Amino acid sequence: MGRVYLLLGTNVGNLKENLMRALDELEKNEIRIVKRSKIYKTKPWGRFTQPDFLNMAVEVKTLLSPRELLNRIKGIEKKMGRELTERWGPRIIDIDILFYDNQIIKESDLIIPHPYFFERAFAIIPMVDIASDFIPPLHSKSLKELASGVDCEGIEIYCD
Repeated sequence: MGRVYLLLGTNVGNLKENLMRALDELEKNEIRIVKRSKIYKTKPWGRFTQPDFLNMAVEVKTLLSPRELLNRIKGIEKKMGRELTERWGPRIIDIDILFYDNQIIKESDLIIPHPYFFERAFAIIPMVDIASDFIPPLHSKSLKELASGVDCEGIEIYCD
């Protein structure tokens, strides 16, 4: 089974409920949740004139290939009502594949590790909760070490 790390985010509707529903939907789609981070309230990234987000990271196990996993995730986002209207805009749910084992994939619509992971404190901080000793592909430092140099302004624990 592949060890995969996902990042979930939402800033439209009942935010905590959106995250919990997304976790349920993942479980229904051959994606077993092993660990989950605290939930963090974070400022938007990329486009700042929108509501704050709730974000969390999860470690999952799955037999799905990276491509199959992406297809399932896109199906969950669509089922939950996500509309692709604008890049980095408000969304009811966003589920990103951060890491899939130690694979490196570069396709037009599937890039693993996630290309913006190391720029986003709202992704790194939740990942430290669940995988502080994980050393990402192409890096020599653990997530805990990488997080020590990250600006955490605008990130606060929402709940455990």
